[in-house]
Amino acid sequence: MTVMAAAAGEHLFWLTSRAAGIVALLASSASVGVGLAMAGRMIRAKGLELRSVHEALSLAAMAAIAIHAGALLFDGYVNLDLAGVTIPFAGSYRPFWTSLGIAGGWALIALGLSYYARARIGVARWRRLHRWTALVWVLSIGHALGEGTDAGRLWFLCAAGIVIVPAAVLLGLRHSSPTPTPTPR
Repeated sequence: MTVMAAAAGEHLFWLTSRAAGIVALLASSASVGVGLAMAGRMIRAKGLELRSVHEALSLAAMAAIAIHAGALLFDGYVNLDLAGVTIPFAGSYRPFWTSLGIAGGWALIALGLSYYARARIGVARWRRLHRWTALVWVLSIGHALGEGTDAGRLWFLCAAGIVIVPAAVLLGLRHSSPTPTPTPR
């Protein structure tokens, strides 16, 4: 075994968690952006079902979040146990930023999976609940920028900015436009 292979093996779980965290951030940001664009009726594409794209990005983000957390269980540097990966403020490694990620991860998963329960909870209630996704996404950005080992690197900021900035602009537009009042009949 070469020295490089040994070093990679030693850091395999850290590299896996790092890559999965980046994928989770990019996929959730793209999903939020597509969702906001659909909600604001800002984009329409012929032949492309945007809801399917939104759903696929959401599922990819949820899978990446699970891989990100799972790999941290085996990372020898951060030394987190199951509680430290799943319960906010239960771990000792950067507790604030880690807890933002844990809370954001659980909430994104719950809100994402709520799509499949909308018939049971009612579509109107589901839509009101689903609006919280944008706030939870902001928590995840905070986690990535405060905790991530790549947070200050130019390549990470550029890659994240490509999906975060458009979604943030759409979120700003969504909240800055006046809510139309219903016309009485």
